[in-house]
Amino acid sequence: MSFGCFTMIKTVPSLCTGCRICEMICSIAHEGSIAPKRSRIRIRSHWPEEEKIELCMACDPKPCIETCPEGALSWEGYLRLDKEKCTACCLCAEACPYGGIHTGSAEKFPFFCDTCQGEFQCVTWCPTKAVNRVK
Repeated sequence: MSFGCFTMIKTVPSLCTGCRICEMICSIAHEGSIAPKRSRIRIRSHWPEEEKIELCMACDPKPCIETCPEGALSWEGYLRLDKEKCTACCLCAEACPYGGIHTGSAEKFPFFCDTCQGEFQCVTWCPTKAVNRVK
């Protein structure tokens, strides 16, 4: 990945078929049900262009953390949110260059990829390998 980023997950949009299995498995892992709007990975279709895969790319520097006025975000191998400090201003989502921080859910707080605590469910279930774990 360019832009000086270290990635936990590498995406290959040209391999993405738009099946959205990653969205489904992510929402099952985090919400216990198929709820694509609560998925931490998003597929954006701009047909006839290739699919765009949006998720936290572990940027360095991390504009989401730098932008948070309350210091509610931290990096611990993946992005973490302290809900006690978060005011739900969502400046972090605006600062994310990859569209990896999501808002507008039933919960007021922003949400994003946490690698399923190292289980990488989207990587495991992607049939085309459009989403890969960086070792």
